Amino acid sequence: MLPYRLFTPFAFLAILLAASSLSAQDTIRVQTFDWNSTGRSQIFQFPDNPGEQYRKIWMKYNMRCHDAAVGSGNVGCYEWDYSCNTFITDSSRVDSTKTLHPSHRFSNFSESVLLFTTQPVFYLVQYQQHNPALTVSNPVTGTLGAGTSDLALSTAQQPTAKAQFLYSAAEMQSAGLSAGALRALELVPTQSAQVGFLRIKIKATAKTTLDTGTPDLDGFTEVYFQNTNLQAGAAQRFNFYQPFSWDGTSNLLLEISYTREPGGQAPTLRASDVGAGNALLSSEAGHNLYFEGGGAIDIPASNFSTVNSEITIALWAKGLPHVLPVNSTLFEGVDANGNRQLNVHLPWGNSQVYWDCGATGGTYDRINKAANEADFEGQWNHWAFTKNAVTGEMKIYLNGALWHSGTGMFRPIDVQKFTLASASSGSPAYFGNIDEFTVWNKALDESTIQDWMHKTITPAHPNYSNLVAYYPMNAGTGDKLTNAVSNNADASIFFPLWKTVRGQEHFHNFTASNLRPNASFIQGNAVLSDDVIQVVDTLPATPTAVITYAVNGSEIIAVDTQLYNRAGYGYIFSETDMVLDSFWIDPEDALEITDLVYFPTQPAKYEILSLVTPYGNGLDLGIAGKTFTFDVTDYAPILKGQKRMSIELGGQNQEELDIEFIFIKGTPPREVQNIQHIWPFRRGNYADIQNDRHFEPRMVSLSPDGRHFKLRSAITGHGQNGEFEPRTHYLNLNGGNQDFTYPIWKECADNPIYPQGGTWIFDRAGWCPGAATDVHEFDITNLVTPGGQVEVDYGVNGAFMTEANYLVSNQLVTYGPYNFSRDAALERVARPNGEDVEFERINPACNSPMILVRNTGETTISSLEIDYFVHGNPAVKTYTWSGTIMPDALEEIPLPLTDLTFWNTNAPDNIFEAQIKKVNGAADENPAND
Repeated sequence: MLPYRLFTPFAFLAILLAASSLSAQDTIRVQTFDWNSTGRSQIFQFPDNPGEQYRKIWMKYNMRCHDAAVGSGNVGCYEWDYSCNTFITDSSRVDSTKTLHPSHRFSNFSESVLLFTTQPVFYLVQYQQHNPALTVSNPVTGTLGAGTSDLALSTAQQPTAKAQFLYSAAEMQSAGLSAGALRALELVPTQSAQVGFLRIKIKATAKTTLDTGTPDLDGFTEVYFQNTNLQAGAAQRFNFYQPFSWDGTSNLLLEISYTREPGGQAPTLRASDVGAGNALLSSEAGHNLYFEGGGAIDIPASNFSTVNSEITIALWAKGLPHVLPVNSTLFEGVDANGNRQLNVHLPWGNSQVYWDCGATGGTYDRINKAANEADFEGQWNHWAFTKNAVTGEMKIYLNGALWHSGTGMFRPIDVQKFTLASASSGSPAYFGNIDEFTVWNKALDESTIQDWMHKTITPAHPNYSNLVAYYPMNAGTGDKLTNAVSNNADASIFFPLWKTVRGQEHFHNFTASNLRPNASFIQGNAVLSDDVIQVVDTLPATPTAVITYAVNGSEIIAVDTQLYNRAGYGYIFSETDMVLDSFWIDPEDALEITDLVYFPTQPAKYEILSLVTPYGNGLDLGIAGKTFTFDVTDYAPILKGQKRMSIELGGQNQEELDIEFIFIKGTPPREVQNIQHIWPFRRGNYADIQNDRHFEPRMVSLSPDGRHFKLRSAITGHGQNGEFEPRTHYLNLNGGNQDFTYPIWKECADNPIYPQGGTWIFDRAGWCPGAATDVHEFDITNLVTPGGQVEVDYGVNGAFMTEANYLVSNQLVTYGPYNFSRDAALERVARPNGEDVEFERINPACNSPMILVRNTGETTISSLEIDYFVHGNPAVKTYTWSGTIMPDALEEIPLPLTDLTFWNTNAPDNIFEAQIKKVNGAADENPAND
């Protein structure tokens, strides 16, 4: 018997609405998440009483807009529709998933076949140098400096260098120079030296002093570029291949850089002591790490132990122009559950730069902005990414200036794994060079970033106490990076590819000098012809590291790592890393990547509910929210003892949730002996489902104690095609024709939560905003043998779809024998019912009551005798229903009314009752569920 309360919304008419009758039963209630819960993953204690049976388990699922508010965006019910699926993890059970793993991984190589050779391999870089023929008539030579000091631009061991020198307009004028073209420069070498790739550049500037923290890196005009033999003794002229036009009033910044062979004599020039602020030198080795879609750096998570509410990550990066923009990851940090906490795409394939920082419940804070190509490729740029979760500010700085920012970002930071130069999973990776990587547990300000971006970090830094990781990358060799601020946090480099910065690219670690070269600038009328010289620099090609894998039980293990010289096409690059031409390198052999199939295991995680949140804009769910009631009796084998319950897939925080389980004691219609996955819950792309990469045919063993077997299938489609294209799915047993086909399509206009914002009314593949997914059930008892095996296959029918993926849960339920032959269960009162939102479309109403009856006996039901009445009204109605209800089937039965006076009552409790009196003309064997 199910009693239901009624209320009177109108003075002249009583409308009956349902209230739970479950409190009248002998029940156990388990409260899980409630409106005040902030997390969505927690361990709860379910009943675990040996010998105790439950005839029914209900899950009361209530959702309410945050603070019972009505709004838009992130006010009230949050705006978008997201999957919001409920899982129970049973760590005593194990699942396995078919997984493919490549037989090899190649660093800095993206093809599936690697041609290789044992011979040395080189790549070529082509430079356009200049050999000008210059004749100057009526020359004017202005000499600045007459000192006798020697200025070494680098040591003999340092092959690259850059130097900048400031000459004032007043000095130029005093030397007899005037506005106009500068044609040549004379310097006095004091030591002979072979100087490769010598470049001279000039820039007009308003600066009156030079600072090591703010060297000029752009805006120069190159006037000389040639491999040069410096001859000691007399002044040596450097004819400009293009003149520099001096305005006569600006100061001049002269830059000299070179990249020469190691060893030999270092360039040394005659110079004058002109005091501080007129000369900068950078001749440090200038090493960095290079990545070409392979390799990564494992930064120890201990560096982030004090990072929670504030962070700055800063580094220098130079992306590959012949690759970017593509989907790439500069770095990623994840928490203990593998959820993203930190991430930068520099860039993604759409040329946007993304900065993700801080996450709760799998949802992270993000800011992003479209970037110019020069921001992420072809040149060194300094990037700094900051967050202050207390103020809610996230910022991105490019070359010391604020580039982008966002507010309202309050999620904290919890990093348990951090990978530089790739995502934590290994893909996507980064393409380019990285240098000077730092992490701070404070959001640094713009001026501090700008002041120190070109310097080595020292204790003089105003926030040095907040520096938690500093990897200068100066070693040039090896597979370890030393953390300059922690002896116990060295980073491991996978496939280290070290590079040396060429002279003209030096961008940090400048030192000041009081010495400035004596320089003579030459003006006059000129006849100039420029002979362009193609100079090719031959450099050793980076070998490809190859990791070879094998299957070891349920795991993949690396069994070998070797370096291979890649054959096939070699390339000639320009000095800006653009591919100019190719040449063929004869291969000696080849390695091909194949798929290794293995089945990794993990604790069984059961989807007990698939639901999508409603469009929240303007939605009002009321102070009490809306409540669904779901039958979860099939999950009785796992709803016992301590279990982790989680709500996942993006929508878990869209509304406030209150979820209670109700265990009704009593003899079940048949014991649920087991529930198991055919395949673990997962998302499958359309192509992967079709080719059995996911949800391959699986052999399933059946319990010899089982008497009845049922398949449960809950599927939702996503992606532009998958969401809005109807498709028929199937489950098939033991090959042959498809045994069970079923449409994955749901009519959303019938959604009981309405109206909503957005496109809630559009029909979708198996789901609607604000509704549970349809569960398709198939009895397979007559198709299988207890104790035997059955091969189960799942698939999708229809034409190929490119933008389609499905969330798939397919489960097998094993039952014991029926405990009753003749048993009908009055499971729900659909009308009157004012509690369960799934019946809201048909309530309140003045027409006939409607009940849901399930055949819980072994015998087919052909007739039912049902009494129904209202407390306080002496009229008891009796209805004899006839029809067919197969075992375990559910039937919707309207109860006829001929007179609306049926609803009249003076009783204060306002109760409607219905009771099954007879089944097939005889007494029900199990009156507890009548």
